[in-house]
Amino acid sequence: MKLKRALTQKLSKKIHNFLFLGKIVTERIVDQEKQSLLYYEDDDHIRFYIECLSPIPQKIKASFSTQEVLFVGTTANKNNESKIKPLIKHKKKDDIIEGLKKIFDTKLVLFRLEYANEIITADLVDFFDGKRDTTYQLIPVIELRGEGKREEVENRLIKGSLPIHLPKYYNDFDQPEFVFYDNRLYGNLFLKSMMNDISYLEKQNQVTYLEYNNEELNSFIHSNHLIYFIPQKYWEELNKTFKKESKELIYTQDFTEKQPFPDEWSIDTNENAFIERFYQNCLQQGLLYERKDLINFHICCKFQALTILGGVSGTGKSQLARIYGETLGLEFGKELLFVPITPSYREHYDLLGYLNPSTGIYIDSETGITKLLIEAEQFPHRMYMVIFDEMNLSQIEHWFSKFLSILEMPSDKRFITLFHDHNVVINQYYKPKVKIGNNIIFVGTVNFDETSSEFSLRLLDRVNIISLKSTSFVNYSERMSNENIYENVPQIYINAESFNDWTVQSERSTELTVEELKFFDELNNIVEESLSERIISPRMIKDLSNYLANIPILPTHNQFERKEAIDLFVKQRVLTKVRGLLANLEELIGTGENNDQEGLLILLMQSKLGKSISDFDNSISELKKKRKQLEIDGYVN
Repeated sequence: MKLKRALTQKLSKKIHNFLFLGKIVTERIVDQEKQSLLYYEDDDHIRFYIECLSPIPQKIKASFSTQEVLFVGTTANKNNESKIKPLIKHKKKDDIIEGLKKIFDTKLVLFRLEYANEIITADLVDFFDGKRDTTYQLIPVIELRGEGKREEVENRLIKGSLPIHLPKYYNDFDQPEFVFYDNRLYGNLFLKSMMNDISYLEKQNQVTYLEYNNEELNSFIHSNHLIYFIPQKYWEELNKTFKKESKELIYTQDFTEKQPFPDEWSIDTNENAFIERFYQNCLQQGLLYERKDLINFHICCKFQALTILGGVSGTGKSQLARIYGETLGLEFGKELLFVPITPSYREHYDLLGYLNPSTGIYIDSETGITKLLIEAEQFPHRMYMVIFDEMNLSQIEHWFSKFLSILEMPSDKRFITLFHDHNVVINQYYKPKVKIGNNIIFVGTVNFDETSSEFSLRLLDRVNIISLKSTSFVNYSERMSNENIYENVPQIYINAESFNDWTVQSERSTELTVEELKFFDELNNIVEESLSERIISPRMIKDLSNYLANIPILPTHNQFERKEAIDLFVKQRVLTKVRGLLANLEELIGTGENNDQEGLLILLMQSKLGKSISDFDNSISELKKKRKQLEIDGYVN
């Protein structure tokens, strides 16, 4: 067949790899006269014509000079001769055409196309029995290179981070409606072709599937079980069945218990059992903390965008954060990401990477945070955790500023921008905006020494800074010998739904009593007289309300009291903003070598109003520490 215009060089090179299903048309009616389409074109070679019954790429069809297409073939082509020769063996020349007509009129033919000098001809592959009065649709089969299972294929279809390969389905064809692998049919696809002609990335991440017996599919015409040709009537029935019975493809992972639960533990994965596991995991790994310190950390992780663990080096801050993530069932290096911060961090690009506008390639950061955020968006039912280790080695507000603003927004508006959506990106795994869901926990660790940067008031107004206390060696030895440490702590997996069931989000200060609100008003008034600013913002009152609302219901002997909670919140959220020079803080914190002059803040906490809401033991201790530092250095931060 002569084309009206030449194929592109790229298409002409690969057209022979395409597979088509058709029928050889031996005759047709032209102007009410029968015309033979199977004949000798010369003394030795037979000419035949094929009507294609399967899809033809639009790029090829656009070059046809007519819509009614018959592809011509001839036995002058050595391959065609080898396919037809066995059919005419031992037949006389006068009987060959009639004999072939009887065969061709009952057969389907699998064929390829040859292209040369703007002419397309047919190249036979094989003959099959089948219906000739219908069209056929294609179902390509996924090939998993190397060793792998269906789980790996489905992981790629869900994540879209690694390609799937369809070795018999080139990207010149329309996007496949279905693909098949290991007794499953996958649909609702949005496959984006990669630079490789047979590799695709799933970009929509809304794939559905239907259990489909491999033996049933094998009843259709196929090429090495890598592409199947489905009759139109069956194709329509399959579509109806798929729409009715298909299921959403979601990531699944089985977590098994290492051993039965101890009798004294609850057998379900409720919050109390999680806290007990967290405590036991800390003991097993040599960390001894009071339960209330662990509960305090857990509460902050539940509702706070970022929780910071502070203290001197060696108190186990990073280890505690890691154990918390592992107790959730997260795997270190995968769902649990550890990011050491260096002094060179200056911009959010250091965390997230950037798009090179010249090449269209997204240059990811070595931190791995971008990939984790994309994965967390794709798997909203799974929990993720990021630990920023020694995060104040560089100014936090510089490299984390984008996150600070976004994490305050409602969950449906928490999108972080990687690049503008009008940019062209080659590695399409990365997209312009990524949603930060409620299934990600951010934790930072900081050291309070001369190597670290000071926190800004903007940061202090938004985060809880939990100071971890190291115990004496004697106390540690005695406590560890008396603690009931389980030899094996059962592994569990807490999904995002369970974790969010534990979490309460309060929009207003509904959890605070009138007395508590009066106390914080009075504290603000006292500080304002000395520092000319109010250190307790509406945001902090809202967060205190959330903190109190998220206190877990625990057994009596482990109960975390409201008064303790208010005390700890004041210490780790309010008093962190009490800093400055001696002249400014003397009245608030107190002075005197023997601490004979109590500051106004301590007097407020020891007042009738203060004692009605908490003992403030931790807060008073923190103020006395600040007073001592103020007397030595003349400045406190």
